[in-house]
Amino acid sequence: MTLASSIRDMSAKYLTVSVPSSITPSGHQDDAIASLQKAVNPIYGDVLPFPVPEFKIGTLDALLQQSDELAKLGGLCNQVVGKVGDTLRNVLEGDEDKIAMHKNVNDSMYAMQ
Repeated sequence: MTLASSIRDMSAKYLTVSVPSSITPSGHQDDAIASLQKAVNPIYGDVLPFPVPEFKIGTLDALLQQSDELAKLGGLCNQVVGKVGDTLRNVLEGDEDKIAMHKNVNDSMYAMQ
C-alpha cells in the first residue's frame, strides 16, 4: 500500500442509514439491501449491511431506563453500607480490631469507609 492510498483511505466518509425492511414488497432485509444497492451509484460508495444486535432487555429506551435505575441503586447501596459501617463503629466503640473482624463479606475483607 502506498502512502497516497493510505491518506485516501483515512479521508473516507461513512454514512449510516436506517430503513425499514418494508421498503420492498417482500419485507425481507436482504431484498431491502439489494434495492438500496441498485439505487446507489457505485461511484458514490458501497451499500453494506450493518447488523445491529437485538437488546436482551427490549428497546433502547428500556435499556437506558434500566441503566438509570442501576445508577440510583448503586448510590443507595453505598449509603446503606456507609451507615452499617457507622453503626458498627458506634456499637464496637471505635475498636478497629473488632471492627475489622466484622468486615468480612463472602469470606473476603470489605473496606468500609
